[in-house]
Amino acid sequence: MTTTRSVGAAASWGWLRRAVNLGRDNPKAVFGGALLLLLAMLALALASVLLSAGAGFVAQGNGVVAGLVSSGVMLAMTALMAILIAGYLHLLDAVERGRPVGASAVFAVLGERRVAVNAVVFMLVLVLAQNLLLALLIAGLAPEFGNWYLQMLQAGPGAAPAAAPPAGFGLAMVAIWVVTLFAYGVQSLGFGQIALAGRDWPRALADGVQGTLRNLPALLLLFLLAIAAALVLALVMALVVALAVLLSKLVGGWLVALVALPVYLAFVVALVVVMFGVMYYMWRDICGADAPAAPAQDARIAL
Repeated sequence: MTTTRSVGAAASWGWLRRAVNLGRDNPKAVFGGALLLLLAMLALALASVLLSAGAGFVAQGNGVVAGLVSSGVMLAMTALMAILIAGYLHLLDAVERGRPVGASAVFAVLGERRVAVNAVVFMLVLVLAQNLLLALLIAGLAPEFGNWYLQMLQAGPGAAPAAAPPAGFGLAMVAIWVVTLFAYGVQSLGFGQIALAGRDWPRALADGVQGTLRNLPALLLLFLLAIAAALVLALVMALVVALAVLLSKLVGGWLVALVALPVYLAFVVALVVVMFGVMYYMWRDICGADAPAAPAQDARIAL
């Protein structure tokens, strides 16, 4: 039985618009949950740094031990991220359906073993498949891409390019963009199926692939909208940085930093809300059993 629908390309604008408006009904839950998600990932990242440093000290140059610790930390971060994504989608769904929910609901999946296991396995399989596909495509399109990329990393930021881009670089970049976009679609629909429709990970993966293939025009337009939004944000950030530099000369850098840090955190939280909001509405329109049309009475974006 088909569990996905085809939507028009313009649906991606509706996903973005509704995601921007998402926090109006229950801002404490929506933005508080996003903040808790960020803090949890930052805490795990800090723990990973400490563990890696401790492992390096204990290993005394033993690359195998350090590699195992690093792999274990990455696995833990991936697993936690999968569980938090499922939990945050639960939270957004509750808000959209008018159910009482708090920010701590982002951790609700930790108590649902079946959903948590399926979310983690789905994430690991998707990441493995995405990286394997990228490796095969890059190896075929630009065999020297890996060596060139390592040289760029070793040169460091701001340094002159160590070598010219390899043959096939343009095709490799297109392949990276296409695979990343496709994986985002599969991830959005698959996590929705696991967290909100009760699917096991193989069925969720199949639904994600099918739904993404059926809605490539909408995903392509979403990608273009994301690029346009990124350019606008980059311009705004450049203006903000210039203003901050000017103010630091007038009132002192410490005061500017004191004001800028919470503003920056709020900005990142808002980005998280929009990103996962787009995922939620994409799933709801393509896979949701009761996918309603976007509200027609108000086409404005509430800021």
